[in-house]
Amino acid sequence: ALLLIFLAPIIVLVSVLVLIDVGAPLLFWQERLGRNGRRFLVYKFRTYRAPYDWHGEPISEERRLSKIGKFVRATRLDEIPQLLNILVGDMSLIGPRPLLPHDQPEDPSVRLRIPPGITGWAQVNGGNLVTREEKDALDIWYIENASWSVDLQILLKTLSVAVGGE
Repeated sequence: ALLLIFLAPIIVLVSVLVLIDVGAPLLFWQERLGRNGRRFLVYKFRTYRAPYDWHGEPISEERRLSKIGKFVRATRLDEIPQLLNILVGDMSLIGPRPLLPHDQPEDPSVRLRIPPGITGWAQVNGGNLVTREEKDALDIWYIENASWSVDLQILLKTLSVAVGGE
């Protein structure tokens, strides 16, 4: 709740940018699996335009993601609405990223033992640059080695990734 209050000016700024860039609604949501396989909706700021133009013609991926959308994604500002997921108990600040139901590893039992997080060990050790298998191995390492010091490392690296990129 304190982070939401502290980030309120940034939330307003990102909301205005999203509204100008891609229009309403400001948020999108996807079903993900959380602790014990419980399904929930994860929220993010929208960064993609509609897949079709006003004539009903498909729009290319390059045109759907604008410069503003790229910036919002690269700085991870699109993840701020997930603080609401923390408030309702679906997520934690740190943990394995929640995956789509069809993206779960062959044996998801380990990763589903703890609440998913907004940021995690896999995100700060490769993020989108590592394979699905490598992410799973990093997530399992985190689950088995979680501590205050590891969480602090993740928080510091998350800030570094948000400012400097992956």
